[in-house]
Amino acid sequence: MLRIHFTSEDLARTRIAKTADPLWEIALSMYRLAGRRGGSAFAAWRSRTRHDLARTGNTATVRRVLAPLFPSASSYFPDFLTPPDGTAGLEAGVEAVLSTPRRLLRRELDKLAARTGTPSWAWGLADGRRDAFHDLRNGLLTYFGTVIAPYWSDIQGMVDADRAVRGRAFLEGGADGMLAAFRPIMRWEPPVLSMDHPVDRDVHLGGRGLVLIPSYFCVGAPVPLADPELPQVLVYPIRRDRPLAVPKQAPASPAPVARLLGPTRAAILRATVEGATTGELARRQGIHASGVSQHIQVLREAGLIVSRRMGAHVMHTITPLGAALLAGTTDGTPAGDRRPRGL
Repeated sequence: MLRIHFTSEDLARTRIAKTADPLWEIALSMYRLAGRRGGSAFAAWRSRTRHDLARTGNTATVRRVLAPLFPSASSYFPDFLTPPDGTAGLEAGVEAVLSTPRRLLRRELDKLAARTGTPSWAWGLADGRRDAFHDLRNGLLTYFGTVIAPYWSDIQGMVDADRAVRGRAFLEGGADGMLAAFRPIMRWEPPVLSMDHPVDRDVHLGGRGLVLIPSYFCVGAPVPLADPELPQVLVYPIRRDRPLAVPKQAPASPAPVARLLGPTRAAILRATVEGATTGELARRQGIHASGVSQHIQVLREAGLIVSRRMGAHVMHTITPLGAALLAGTTDGTPAGDRRPRGL
């Protein structure tokens, strides 16, 4: 059991990350690729991933470089592989990994050696060897590009939907209400947040706050850092509406949205940018809820929105593909937000 102890200052500093963290998705997807937990939910993705790694000639790199750092026989992997910079994107995260002080690298590699063994090449990181850092950087970037990047827009769409639900819980009940809404995966009994964990431990935040990171590849109980002295994050599983599929592409030369979808569906799609319930959409459009539900079904089947149940209501949020259609782009990124998201 893991128990995280909050102060009033910690509650004020607790937040949910804006995006999935590419480094945490690399780490947790390694366990899903090895077949640990998740079962049939990841079967199709696992099969495609193994095929893609073999097709691109990257299977050996993943087995030699990454697999020993995320050993399938243990839930432990070194904390330096998931620095907080990962929420700023893959490149920022990888650079932070490579900038880890040598003493910290040595300490965490020693921990890994005591549990499952450290690959011989990795000791070069602690010795400052350029080839070791090159291997790690290449391994992380290659794996993400082959295994996760093709699905990143789909993953982020589900993360955005989860954040909309969490945000609504925060607006209605503050940090207490948001934390309480994480049941059953976490139990909030102020001032302690508890959850299943392989090791019985207590973490006292002591005013540092907590960053909650939504993850597609997290399964079961949330995952904390191993070192309680580091800035604390907690990676939690989002609801997976469907298995990952290579995302659909927006039309190469999209017509104006209202002409393409019809004025009512276009208006509903725009209204889901900040998240809205079926009842709210019906009131905004001045039509019956059953009529809104029919439009919602069409938009959802087209991959333009994601729906999440929130108590007695269903929250609808736009996906990156839907945002791209509104903005007239074709790469899944809104025109007003052209900076890289995770890449």
